[in-house]
Amino acid sequence: MHKKNSKKKENMIEIPKKEFDLLTEKSEKCEEYQAKWLQVHAEYENTRKRIEKEKIDHMRFANEGIISKLFPIMDNFDMAFDAMEKAEDKTAVMEGITMVQKEFHKVLESNGVEKIKTEGEKFDPNIHEAVLMVETEEVPDGDIVEEVRAGYMLNKRLLRPAQVKVAKNNE
Repeated sequence: MHKKNSKKKENMIEIPKKEFDLLTEKSEKCEEYQAKWLQVHAEYENTRKRIEKEKIDHMRFANEGIISKLFPIMDNFDMAFDAMEKAEDKTAVMEGITMVQKEFHKVLESNGVEKIKTEGEKFDPNIHEAVLMVETEEVPDGDIVEEVRAGYMLNKRLLRPAQVKVAKNNE
């Protein structure tokens, strides 16, 4: 029996108590740091998921404010069409539709939408889309002759280019 115990002692390393206590303390600190890291990592993941969900919700409902401002305009258009069917004098209906159009533009402007200027402007391919070249000597070459479809900017960013007819001189 004595031989077995001596073999066991051969495989064992003797560590002074002071060093053993230090290793135990370091091991416990390591476990503590690992537990804290796991907790912080879990909190990070939860925060990341929450922020992603909030971002998706924000994108889904970002237009809520402007859409609710458009409801009265839609109601006014509905009333204008009803009035158009019943009215003998179309002048009053046209005035009503003009008021609705102005209200619509006011809502767009209050939300950072700006109409692109075209009349009397030089053609700019960054904000204008040429749909037709018009041969004329009355307007300088490259100037806009007519707006075909309005273009718009949102806070100085192009939403839709203005479609225009552009002057071309025969020189």
